[in-house]
Amino acid sequence: MRWRWLLVLPVALALVLVASASRLQVFWWPEQLHDVTAGRQGEPLEVSDVWEDGDGDDRRRDLTVTLVEVRPATEVEGFDGPEPLAPVAGSAVWEVVLRFEVEPEVPLAGCNVSLVDSRGREAEAGGATLGEASIPGADCEPEGRTGPQYDGSRIEGDRPRPPSYDVSVLVVTADDGEPDRVRLWWEAPDVAEISLSAS
Repeated sequence: MRWRWLLVLPVALALVLVASASRLQVFWWPEQLHDVTAGRQGEPLEVSDVWEDGDGDDRRRDLTVTLVEVRPATEVEGFDGPEPLAPVAGSAVWEVVLRFEVEPEVPLAGCNVSLVDSRGREAEAGGATLGEASIPGADCEPEGRTGPQYDGSRIEGDRPRPPSYDVSVLVVTADDGEPDRVRLWWEAPDVAEISLSAS
C-alpha cells in the first residue's frame, strides 16, 4: 500500500507548485513593469496608461514622448544657476533629454525614468548627493510650469504647462555602463522603453 502513496506524491507536488505560481502572479506580477510600449531614439512614441484621480475613478493619460539624446552630464542646476558636475570614482552621470507632447490638463507628476545599460543593469533617476552637487529626482514637467495634480489642484505660483517641451533627467550609473535604453513610467504595469539609436 505504501508504494501507492509514492505514485501520488509527484502529482501532489505539481499541484502545490501550480498553486504557488498563481499566488505569485496575483501578488507580484501586477506590480511589475511588463506592459511595454517600445520605441527608438529620435522617433515619437505614443504612450497611454491609466491613472486614478482623487475620487478613485480611472482616467487615461495619453502623450507622445521622444528620446532626444542621452549624453554625459557636465553640469547640474543649482540654486544660483548651473554648477559643474564631477562624478565620484566608480560612477558616471548621464543626461537623458526627453521631449513631451501632451495636453496641458493631463497630470504628469510622479514619473519615473531609468537607464538600462548594455549589460542589462538598470539605474533609476532619483535624488542624490554626488560630491558637492545635488542630483534632483526625475521630473517630467518643466520647472515652474506644471499641470494639474491628481486631485485637480495646482501648484501655487506655477504658470500653465505648454503642450510641447523638453526636460532633462540626470541618472547616476556605474562608470563602466554603456547606455542601451531608457525606461519611462508612472504606474505599473505600463512602461515605455526607448532604445538608443546605433552609433
